[in-house]
Amino acid sequence: MRFLYRKSYEEAKICEETELWRESRIENIRCCKEIDKAVSESFDGYSLSDSGAESVIARFGYDRAMWVLAASIRNNANDGRFSEDNKAWAKSVIPSHISQKETIEYCSDCHPAVLNGFTEQVREKYARLGLLGSKQCVHSDEPQDYTNKLMIIKPELLTEEYRKPEYQYFYAADGCGCDPEKPGGLVFGNYLIDGDRASLRRGEFIGIADREQLPKWAVKRLEYMEAPQMKIRIFQIDHEKDENKLAFMDYDYTQSHGGVKAENYRQVYGGTVNCGNLEEVFALCNSDKLPPGYCGEAMSVSNVIEVCGGKDMGFYFCDSVGFRPIDFDILRTDHLDMMRIVVAEAVKAPYVAEIRRELQAMQSVVGGRIEPIYFEPDNDAVAWCNEEFLLYDYEPNRVIGGVLVRGTLYISGNELTNDGWDSRSLTSPQIVKYLAALAQPVLELEESPSLQEDGLTIIM
Repeated sequence: MRFLYRKSYEEAKICEETELWRESRIENIRCCKEIDKAVSESFDGYSLSDSGAESVIARFGYDRAMWVLAASIRNNANDGRFSEDNKAWAKSVIPSHISQKETIEYCSDCHPAVLNGFTEQVREKYARLGLLGSKQCVHSDEPQDYTNKLMIIKPELLTEEYRKPEYQYFYAADGCGCDPEKPGGLVFGNYLIDGDRASLRRGEFIGIADREQLPKWAVKRLEYMEAPQMKIRIFQIDHEKDENKLAFMDYDYTQSHGGVKAENYRQVYGGTVNCGNLEEVFALCNSDKLPPGYCGEAMSVSNVIEVCGGKDMGFYFCDSVGFRPIDFDILRTDHLDMMRIVVAEAVKAPYVAEIRRELQAMQSVVGGRIEPIYFEPDNDAVAWCNEEFLLYDYEPNRVIGGVLVRGTLYISGNELTNDGWDSRSLTSPQIVKYLAALAQPVLELEESPSLQEDGLTIIM
């Protein structure tokens, strides 16, 4: 479908877009002729079949069909055979600064009463899309700051392929456009449904979404997007190497008995956790919801945490109270047996994790006995899931190799050894590949009529 130009000819000249204006005008004229034909073929003298409206929408899309119909009604605003509701609607579709003279070339010649009914059919079909509007926004008399707010995009700004309510949610993170005093600035953020990064102008939003009216899938996605994230590694003392019995001892005792020796530690986990500080990491690793792939004891005094990024990047010793920054040489630890994988949890974005090449660690990722899914022709990578995921009420996650997997899954490398196929770390190119391949999760959109989109699977 061709681009619908919504500016006047004078604006097009100023913006040096007259060619776009002309192309859109020609397409509007074609649409008008198609409407005349559709009305003629679908009206039998007594009733109007909706097949005509469907054919026009299929060929020209909602935007152009409604633009031409609005122009036709607006240019005949004094005709009493057009309903007052359709007249008011027509004024809302075409800006008042676009003159009637400019749209006269694509005004329908159909009988007004029949065209009025045809317009109602098109509007009704558009309403069935369930698009979001001002009723789904919070209202305030004061200009609002959009920073860290869930916004609703104006539906006309979405291409017709994505003209669905789930694509109207946009999480605004930052940008000058978030400031109400800078309406022309850009707002940077992510589409809620798939996390894609984008920038929009402040005026392209209807307003701030009312969180009390959000569908369940949006609530879950929003919780994840707003949750803090830390990339960490966790090290614990290997008891077989602990000659000075320093496991579970505080920092002062450890220092007086030889100090923190990296060679006595083994890595038990590496990955991204939804925590905002070290205390929250400690609480997480002492809960019944351990990070997928965590293979060690509950976190305790003498453990070492590496914060892998941000202003607090470094190594920290878990003391009896709080954490102590320390010097720690990861190369001297038992970490070579760690395996780099890509983990995909339901709703969340995929991330790289480091787990021990042990069955216990692999099973902890999926929450039970592991089952392989062979999806690569060369078998150089394998997806792993819980073999009993169909028996449990797990959330839908991703489609791998034609299989809809529920619950957490991960992808590891796969190599042929003398003893057969065995798991290995993913290579850097593989990590990039699978982070992209798993970027868009399967979502249960209970309230949406959509079933499947390009690159994004949606189930009901």
